[in-house]
Amino acid sequence: MATRYDKSVYVFHGTVTAAAVRLSLHLGPVRRIFVASPVAYAEAVASDTRRPVKEDQLTPHSLAFYMDVVASGTVLGANPTDSPDRVTAMLGSDFAENSLDDHSMWRDYGMVEFFWIRETPDHPWEGHHFTLQVHRLSYGGGSIVSRAIRDRYGRFDRHLRFDKLERLLGKQGVPLEDAPDVNAPTFTRHWQPASQVSVMVFRAHEEWRQRRRGDDRIGDVYTIQSSVSAEGVARDRERFGRQDSRELSGRSSSEP
Repeated sequence: MATRYDKSVYVFHGTVTAAAVRLSLHLGPVRRIFVASPVAYAEAVASDTRRPVKEDQLTPHSLAFYMDVVASGTVLGANPTDSPDRVTAMLGSDFAENSLDDHSMWRDYGMVEFFWIRETPDHPWEGHHFTLQVHRLSYGGGSIVSRAIRDRYGRFDRHLRFDKLERLLGKQGVPLEDAPDVNAPTFTRHWQPASQVSVMVFRAHEEWRQRRRGDDRIGDVYTIQSSVSAEGVARDRERFGRQDSRELSGRSSSEP
Protein backbone atom coordinates (compact mmCIF):
# COMPACT_ATOMS: atom_id res chain seq x y z
CA MET A 1 0.00 0.00 0.00
CA ALA A 2 1.32 3.46 -0.88
CA THR A 3 0.39 6.91 0.37
CA ARG A 4 1.03 9.68 -2.14
CA TYR A 5 1.79 13.10 -0.63
CA ASP A 6 2.60 14.92 -3.87
CA LYS A 7 3.61 14.00 -7.39
CA SER A 8 7.15 13.04 -6.36
CA VAL A 9 6.91 11.65 -2.82
CA TYR A 10 5.43 8.30 -1.83
CA VAL A 11 5.48 6.50 1.53
CA PHE A 12 5.04 2.74 1.40
CA HIS A 13 3.57 0.63 4.18
CA GLY A 14 3.76 -3.08 4.85
CA THR A 15 6.42 -5.16 3.18
CA VAL A 16 7.34 -2.89 0.27
CA THR A 17 10.83 -1.44 -0.02
CA ALA A 18 12.82 0.64 -2.51
CA ALA A 19 15.30 3.50 -2.63
CA ALA A 20 14.87 5.86 -5.58
CA VAL A 21 13.08 4.90 -8.79
CA ARG A 22 14.88 6.29 -11.79
CA LEU A 23 12.53 5.96 -14.70
CA SER A 24 13.08 9.52 -15.88
CA LEU A 25 12.83 8.73 -19.58
CA HIS A 26 9.24 7.55 -19.22
CA LEU A 27 7.99 8.73 -15.84
CA GLY A 28 9.46 12.21 -15.50
CA PRO A 29 11.48 13.33 -12.44
CA VAL A 30 12.95 10.90 -9.96
CA ARG A 31 10.39 9.71 -7.42
CA ARG A 32 11.53 9.76 -3.81
CA ILE A 33 10.40 6.67 -1.92
CA PHE A 34 10.63 6.28 1.84
CA VAL A 35 10.20 2.94 3.54
CA ALA A 36 7.82 2.82 6.48
CA SER A 37 8.71 -0.74 7.47
CA PRO A 38 11.51 -3.09 6.34
CA VAL A 39 11.24 -6.17 4.19
CA ALA A 40 12.19 -9.49 5.75
CA TYR A 41 14.49 -11.11 3.23
CA ALA A 42 14.30 -14.89 2.99
CA GLU A 43 17.00 -16.94 1.34
CA ALA A 44 15.09 -19.22 -1.03
CA VAL A 45 16.22 -19.43 -4.64
CA ALA A 46 15.34 -21.58 -7.64
CA SER A 47 17.49 -24.70 -7.75
CA ASP A 48 18.57 -24.18 -11.34
CA THR A 49 20.45 -20.99 -10.36
CA ARG A 50 22.58 -22.64 -7.67
CA ARG A 51 26.25 -23.08 -8.43
CA PRO A 52 29.00 -24.15 -6.03
CA VAL A 53 31.53 -21.55 -4.95
CA LYS A 54 35.05 -22.21 -6.17
CA GLU A 55 38.04 -20.73 -4.41
CA ASP A 56 39.47 -19.24 -7.61
CA GLN A 57 36.22 -17.33 -8.16
CA LEU A 58 36.50 -15.39 -4.94
CA THR A 59 38.14 -12.02 -4.33
CA PRO A 60 38.08 -10.19 -0.98
CA HIS A 61 34.51 -9.13 -0.14
CA SER A 62 33.24 -10.54 -3.44
CA LEU A 63 34.73 -7.78 -5.56
CA ALA A 64 34.45 -10.20 -8.47
CA PHE A 65 30.67 -9.77 -8.46
CA TYR A 66 30.82 -6.00 -8.74
CA MET A 67 33.53 -6.20 -11.39
CA ASP A 68 31.44 -8.62 -13.45
CA VAL A 69 28.39 -6.35 -13.24
CA VAL A 70 30.28 -3.23 -14.28
CA ALA A 71 32.16 -4.99 -17.07
CA SER A 72 29.23 -6.95 -18.51
CA GLY A 73 26.19 -4.81 -17.70
CA THR A 74 24.41 -7.92 -16.40
CA VAL A 75 23.63 -9.59 -13.05
CA LEU A 76 24.29 -13.34 -13.13
CA GLY A 77 23.67 -13.08 -16.87
CA ALA A 78 20.36 -11.22 -16.48
CA ASN A 79 20.21 -8.21 -18.79
CA PRO A 80 18.41 -4.97 -17.91
CA THR A 81 16.14 -5.57 -20.91
CA ASP A 82 15.12 -9.09 -19.85
CA SER A 83 11.54 -9.98 -18.95
CA PRO A 84 10.46 -10.46 -15.32
CA ASP A 85 10.31 -14.23 -15.81
CA ARG A 86 13.81 -14.33 -17.27
CA VAL A 87 15.26 -12.31 -14.38
CA THR A 88 13.51 -14.54 -11.84
CA ALA A 89 14.95 -17.61 -13.56
CA MET A 90 18.43 -16.17 -13.00
CA LEU A 91 18.06 -14.58 -9.54
CA GLY A 92 15.44 -16.79 -7.91
CA SER A 93 11.87 -16.42 -6.74
CA ASP A 94 12.58 -14.56 -3.48
CA PHE A 95 11.68 -10.95 -4.24
CA ALA A 96 9.29 -8.16 -3.25
CA GLU A 97 7.27 -6.85 -6.20
CA ASN A 98 6.40 -3.17 -6.13
CA SER A 99 4.60 -0.74 -8.44
CA LEU A 100 3.78 2.95 -8.55
CA ASP A 101 1.11 2.58 -11.23
CA ASP A 102 0.04 0.36 -14.14
CA HIS A 103 3.01 1.48 -16.23
CA SER A 104 5.99 0.67 -13.99
CA MET A 105 7.09 -2.17 -11.75
CA TRP A 106 10.22 -3.31 -9.97
CA ARG A 107 11.32 -6.43 -8.15
CA ASP A 108 13.54 -6.15 -5.10
CA TYR A 109 15.95 -9.05 -4.61
CA GLY A 110 17.59 -7.61 -1.48
CA MET A 111 20.52 -5.67 -2.88
CA VAL A 112 19.57 -5.96 -6.55
CA GLU A 113 16.48 -4.33 -8.05
CA PHE A 114 15.20 -4.78 -11.62
CA PHE A 115 12.79 -2.27 -13.18
CA TRP A 116 10.24 -2.63 -15.99
CA ILE A 117 7.85 -0.34 -17.87
CA ARG A 118 4.94 -0.85 -20.26
CA GLU A 119 2.78 1.41 -22.39
CA THR A 120 -0.55 0.03 -21.16
CA PRO A 121 -1.68 -2.89 -18.96
CA ASP A 122 -2.33 -4.80 -22.20
CA HIS A 123 1.32 -4.54 -23.24
CA PRO A 124 4.09 -6.84 -21.95
CA TRP A 125 6.66 -5.55 -19.49
CA GLU A 126 9.83 -4.12 -21.05
CA GLY A 127 13.06 -4.18 -19.06
CA HIS A 128 14.32 -0.68 -18.25
CA HIS A 129 17.32 -0.96 -15.92
CA PHE A 130 18.67 -2.58 -12.78
CA THR A 131 20.19 -1.00 -9.67
CA LEU A 132 22.51 -2.51 -7.09
CA GLN A 133 21.64 -0.82 -3.78
CA VAL A 134 25.13 -1.38 -2.37
CA HIS A 135 24.54 1.07 0.50
CA ARG A 136 22.04 -1.36 2.06
CA LEU A 137 24.93 -3.61 3.02
CA SER A 138 26.26 -1.02 5.50
CA TYR A 139 23.30 -1.60 7.82
CA GLY A 140 21.82 -4.89 6.57
CA GLY A 141 24.97 -6.94 6.13
CA GLY A 142 25.75 -9.49 3.46
CA SER A 143 22.76 -11.67 4.30
CA ILE A 144 20.49 -9.33 2.32
CA VAL A 145 22.23 -10.43 -0.89
CA SER A 146 20.24 -13.13 -2.68
CA ARG A 147 21.33 -16.73 -2.24
CA ALA A 148 21.91 -17.13 -5.99
CA ILE A 149 24.57 -14.40 -5.91
CA ARG A 150 26.22 -15.60 -2.70
CA ASP A 151 26.35 -19.16 -3.97
CA ARG A 152 28.29 -17.91 -6.98
CA TYR A 153 30.53 -15.28 -5.38
CA GLY A 154 30.76 -15.90 -1.64
CA ARG A 155 30.36 -13.50 1.26
CA PHE A 156 29.74 -9.76 0.98
CA ASP A 157 31.32 -7.08 3.15
CA ARG A 158 29.34 -4.12 4.48
CA HIS A 159 31.40 -1.62 2.47
CA LEU A 160 32.68 -1.47 -1.11
CA ARG A 161 35.54 0.98 -1.58
CA PHE A 162 35.42 2.77 -4.90
CA ASP A 163 39.16 3.30 -5.25
CA LYS A 164 39.75 -0.45 -5.00
CA LEU A 165 36.96 -1.27 -7.46
CA GLU A 166 38.23 1.32 -9.95
CA ARG A 167 41.80 0.09 -9.68
CA LEU A 168 40.89 -3.56 -10.26
CA LEU A 169 38.61 -2.68 -13.17
CA GLY A 170 41.41 -0.65 -14.72
CA LYS A 171 43.75 -3.63 -14.55
CA GLN A 172 41.14 -5.62 -16.48
CA GLY A 173 40.88 -2.95 -19.17
CA VAL A 174 37.51 -1.67 -17.96
CA PRO A 175 38.00 2.07 -17.37
CA LEU A 176 35.53 4.37 -15.64
CA GLU A 177 34.91 7.92 -16.84
CA ASP A 178 33.80 10.79 -14.63
CA ALA A 179 30.18 11.71 -15.34
CA PRO A 180 28.55 14.81 -13.83
CA ASP A 181 25.59 14.34 -11.53
CA VAL A 182 23.04 16.62 -9.92
CA ASN A 183 23.91 15.15 -6.49
CA ALA A 184 27.51 16.41 -6.53
CA PRO A 185 29.47 17.07 -4.38
CA THR A 186 27.72 14.72 -1.92
CA PHE A 187 27.99 12.00 -4.57
CA THR A 188 30.16 11.52 -7.63
CA ARG A 189 29.21 9.40 -10.62
CA HIS A 190 31.50 7.24 -12.74
CA TRP A 191 30.53 5.63 -16.03
CA GLN A 192 31.64 2.60 -18.05
CA PRO A 193 30.90 3.38 -21.72
CA ALA A 194 30.87 -0.16 -23.15
CA SER A 195 28.50 -1.69 -20.58
CA GLN A 196 26.62 1.59 -19.94
CA VAL A 197 26.87 1.04 -16.19
CA SER A 198 27.32 3.91 -13.73
CA VAL A 199 28.78 3.80 -10.23
CA MET A 200 27.59 6.32 -7.64
CA VAL A 201 30.08 7.07 -4.85
CA PHE A 202 29.38 8.67 -1.48
CA ARG A 203 31.66 11.67 -0.91
CA ALA A 204 30.37 13.82 1.97
CA HIS A 205 28.12 13.64 5.02
CA GLU A 206 25.42 16.27 5.42
CA GLU A 207 26.49 18.67 8.15
CA TRP A 208 23.06 18.63 9.78
CA ARG A 209 22.81 14.85 9.99
CA GLN A 210 23.95 13.04 13.11
CA ARG A 211 26.30 10.18 12.36
CA ARG A 212 25.06 6.70 13.29
CA ARG A 213 26.45 3.22 13.25
CA GLY A 214 25.96 1.64 9.85
CA ASP A 215 26.27 4.93 7.98
CA ASP A 216 28.09 4.93 4.68
CA ARG A 217 31.74 5.88 4.70
CA ILE A 218 33.17 8.55 2.48
CA GLY A 219 34.55 6.78 -0.58
CA ASP A 220 32.03 3.93 -0.42
CA VAL A 221 30.15 2.84 -3.53
CA TYR A 222 26.50 3.80 -2.98
CA THR A 223 24.75 2.33 -6.02
CA ILE A 224 25.61 0.66 -9.33
CA GLN A 225 23.08 1.21 -12.13
CA SER A 226 22.66 -0.02 -15.67
CA SER A 227 21.43 1.48 -18.90
CA VAL A 228 23.12 4.88 -18.64
CA SER A 229 23.48 5.83 -22.29
CA ALA A 230 26.19 7.92 -23.91
CA GLU A 231 23.50 10.41 -24.93
CA GLY A 232 22.39 10.75 -21.32
CA VAL A 233 25.94 11.36 -20.10
CA ALA A 234 26.47 13.92 -22.88
CA ARG A 235 23.32 15.79 -21.83
CA ASP A 236 24.50 15.85 -18.22
CA ARG A 237 27.91 17.16 -19.28
CA GLU A 238 26.24 19.91 -21.27
CA ARG A 239 24.00 20.77 -18.34
CA PHE A 240 26.43 20.49 -15.42
CA GLY A 241 29.81 20.73 -17.13
CA ARG A 242 32.61 18.23 -16.79
CA GLN A 243 33.04 17.50 -13.11
CA ASP A 244 36.43 16.32 -11.85
CA SER A 245 35.72 13.62 -9.29
CA ARG A 246 39.24 13.99 -7.87
CA GLU A 247 38.47 17.57 -6.86
CA LEU A 248 35.04 16.65 -5.49
CA SER A 249 36.43 13.70 -3.51
CA GLY A 250 39.09 15.55 -1.58
CA ARG A 251 37.84 14.07 1.70
CA SER A 252 37.35 10.56 0.36
CA SER A 253 40.53 9.23 1.92
CA SER A 254 39.70 10.52 5.40
CA GLU A 255 37.75 7.38 6.32
CA PRO A 256 39.05 3.79 6.03
